[in-house]
Amino acid sequence: MGTIFSPDLMNGEGPKYRRLVDGIIKAIGAGDLPDGEKLPPVRDLAWRLNVTPGTVARAYSILGENGWVRAEVGRGTFIRAQPATPPSAPTLPSPNQADRSYLSRHAHALHNEPETDFLFAPRLPDVGQVDIIRDAIRASAELPEALLLRYPFHKAQSYLRDALLAHIPDDERTGFNADDIVVTNGGQNAIMLSMQVLLAEGSRNVMVEERSYPGLRRAVELLGGNVVSVPMDEDGVLPDALDRVARSTGANLFFTMPEAHNPTCRITTEARRAEVVQVARKHGFHIVQDDCYRLGPAHAPSYRALLPEQSWFISSFSKTISPALRAGFVVTPSAWSGKLRRVVDVNYFGVSSPMAEILYQVLTDPRLPKAMEDMRRSNRAHIELAVNMLGRFELGWSHDVPFFWLKLPRGWRVSSFCQMAETKGIRVRPGDDFALRDGPSPQAVRISVNGQMPLERFRLVLAELASLLDNPNETLSA
Repeated sequence: MGTIFSPDLMNGEGPKYRRLVDGIIKAIGAGDLPDGEKLPPVRDLAWRLNVTPGTVARAYSILGENGWVRAEVGRGTFIRAQPATPPSAPTLPSPNQADRSYLSRHAHALHNEPETDFLFAPRLPDVGQVDIIRDAIRASAELPEALLLRYPFHKAQSYLRDALLAHIPDDERTGFNADDIVVTNGGQNAIMLSMQVLLAEGSRNVMVEERSYPGLRRAVELLGGNVVSVPMDEDGVLPDALDRVARSTGANLFFTMPEAHNPTCRITTEARRAEVVQVARKHGFHIVQDDCYRLGPAHAPSYRALLPEQSWFISSFSKTISPALRAGFVVTPSAWSGKLRRVVDVNYFGVSSPMAEILYQVLTDPRLPKAMEDMRRSNRAHIELAVNMLGRFELGWSHDVPFFWLKLPRGWRVSSFCQMAETKGIRVRPGDDFALRDGPSPQAVRISVNGQMPLERFRLVLAELASLLDNPNETLSA
């Protein structure tokens, strides 16, 4: 079977996934892939064929839809030589056919990204959560008719908030209950909604760490607010600077990422958090903690635990389960949950009933804890490899964060480095993306973990970056 799964399998014309489908069907017809033969795992075959895992997954899905293969949970994908429901032709139907085939219904929903080594943003491996999500979607089809014919409303989804509360580790859910939780359509939606509430209450100035998540800045600007940076050191934001900026701007809130700062990976120490709380109490501003990137246990109490009357906690499942769920939540100060719910009602009435059911089924699935631990283990393996390969350069990293921060050595400019990396098919994120509009641009890049990339491929990509860092082109030198 090893010789069959070579790049020759994809000879022909058209999209890569379609060529792979045709190649496997031809191999079945020629007897090279007998009934019951196990196909390689998605990531292994993607590596052999030099395509993305998404290309292989898409081909396997189409083959399964047409009965050429069968997927067995926990075992893999196997050849079924005679399709259980034979397709109308031995090749993939054309998207232009009049019939409403799987491909014609879903082709435009699937990404056709360039075949690059994508390290621009984190990508999650499938460690079992795909089967969990599929089962949850099936369960949502059994919702009562009434829930499929009405707008969603807050009280009807109390079961979901209870499940979310139970999902939060015991030592992290002190000081609040399910009524303080508002479910959102992802972390970015949670940020936008929280900003809508808080920016309507007073000053439109928002304090952030000197390097900050672009999505927050854009949300504040879209709402007519202003972002003001506060210097930080290795322990987190500087309390004296925070005090000074709060006094000079009258800012109503401070947005922070103390568990996994994006992009530097810095973790705010417990002692520094206590100092930040003192400053917040002095000036009366709110603290909004974004905790969307952390994969492991918390390093210190959240601001919601330390200052419950003035702190908001935001998280999502995009980095721990799947970004496709678009599931997030906000834990508000108890007196503010009603205000946030009113903003939700004005925006979209709440998370849809089918989506709420899917999230509930996922969170209560007994397989989920193992999948999340496997996700964490996969990320740790990729980060340890990155530290081994690039550790001689200045890195900011954490085992439980799916990216790391690389300060470029002398002789490189960010734009030049990113351009050179892209000529090698490697996409990383420039540090400029995390700088404020009027602030200095950091000479650094954020490199994300692509969990869909086999470790050996990840090693080779990092070796390419290391070689690039060691050999700056003279014309690009600073």
